[in-house]
Order: sequence, then structure tokens, then C-alpha cells
Amino acid sequence: MAALEFILIAPALFALIFIIVLYSFYFAAVMGVRQAAAEGARAAVAGISISQREELAKNRANAVINAYGPLLAAGEGAKVEATTGDSVETFKVKVTYNISESALYDYSFIPMPPSPISATTTVTNGSY
Repeated sequence: MAALEFILIAPALFALIFIIVLYSFYFAAVMGVRQAAAEGARAAVAGISISQREELAKNRANAVINAYGPLLAAGEGAKVEATTGDSVETFKVKVTYNISESALYDYSFIPMPPSPISATTTVTNGSY
């Protein structure tokens, strides 16, 4: 009798565990993209010129992305844009990652969240 109950319950249990693992990878990628944007913007504050801010932001954001390893490396990997913000007094770092190119999206029987993942962080240029 116990074997029959296990046969009936096991597929649903294993599917639930599989879905939890897939979504945890997705949420880890979201956190990685957000952290890369925040760290890039934080590093850009130390720059004096716009070009120096762009270089600092891109280097730091790419370092964070590389630290996540294969999680943020599928396809072309994450893209980092560092530019002046909407006003002259701000600087914006945007990180975009197309997670649909990763192996997570190969399982079409599970509805996955939309792709791409994008995060933008804006900081002020300082007090000058």
C-alpha cells in the first residue's frame, strides 16, 4: 500500500522540487544583475571625468558578473551600459541579461518569468 501511495505522490513532489530549484536559479540571476548595477554605480562615484566613471562602472559591474560564474554567462552574457543620467548631475549604470538563452528556459513545461532581466542604478556625480 505504501508503494502505491509513493507512486501516486512522487511525480508531483519531484516536479515541485524541480520547479523550486529552477526558480531559485532565476532569482539568483535577478539578484546578480541588481548587484552588478549597484556595484557599478557605487564604483563610478570615484571617477572624476565621464569616461573615467564609465570605465570604473563597467569594470566593477563586470567583476560582479564574472563572480557569479556560469549563472550569468549564458549566451552573450550580461551587458553593462554606463552613461550620464537623465540630468547632467547624475550617472546611470544599466545591466541587462537575457536569461532566455540559458539552460533554465529549455524546460518549456514550466512557465518561467519574462526575459531579459534588467536593473538600473542612478547616482549623483558628487558635490561639485
